[in-house]
Amino acid sequence: MAETARTDMLLFRQNLGLRIEQCVKIIGKKSDAAAIAGVTAEQLNKWINGSVKVPVEALRLLAEAASSDFSWLATGEGFPDHPRPLQIRRAGLASVSARDQPDFIRLPFYRDVSASAGPGALAVSEQSDSVIAFARSFLRDHGAVPERCSIIRARGDSMSPTIPDASLLIVDHSQTEIANGCIMVLDVDGDLLVKRVHRRLNGMIDLVSDNPTYPPETLPPAALQQLRVIGRVVYFCRTP
Repeated sequence: MAETARTDMLLFRQNLGLRIEQCVKIIGKKSDAAAIAGVTAEQLNKWINGSVKVPVEALRLLAEAASSDFSWLATGEGFPDHPRPLQIRRAGLASVSARDQPDFIRLPFYRDVSASAGPGALAVSEQSDSVIAFARSFLRDHGAVPERCSIIRARGDSMSPTIPDASLLIVDHSQTEIANGCIMVLDVDGDLLVKRVHRRLNGMIDLVSDNPTYPPETLPPAALQQLRVIGRVVYFCRTP
């Protein structure tokens, strides 16, 4: 009896993996699907192969992104219900807003914009060419205003191990005041940085790297006119 139950569970996970793989193909890229689900591509592959259990919330996110029926994805019953790809890639936020559901918001993903976790990086583009869906409640639970958030990448190792290189950063643009101890995205004289910030009593601001091999950088009051706070990092996703 126990062996039969294990066999049934294995078959269920394998069939679930096939449905997940179908949703991934609709989304377009495995890296995009993994980011939507909040996991690495390696973990997504384990789901597809049926080797591990898949969280229900991840299935909801994948089903919504692929315009698929959640019940079909989770149980195999019913119909896929995705008459056309959602076009997660190369889609602006406004172009898909009509398909948004109240519980989710599609955040613009600026693929060509990177905040440097190391030497300064120039923001080469401000044109969003992708979107990634997140639950509004998830963003609010992290202290964010969902409608004011967007996604960029971190580059470099100065914020490791907290933020590894190539991580996706969710930035809340409504939070533009220096918040002591918070990780923020800053434009310093044209360089886009992601650093932990501290304001001193004398008005100076320390830009602190979590990697101890990088010493803090201090901005004197005279340099603050070159500083622009882009927003606070409310969440990050590690990608392979």
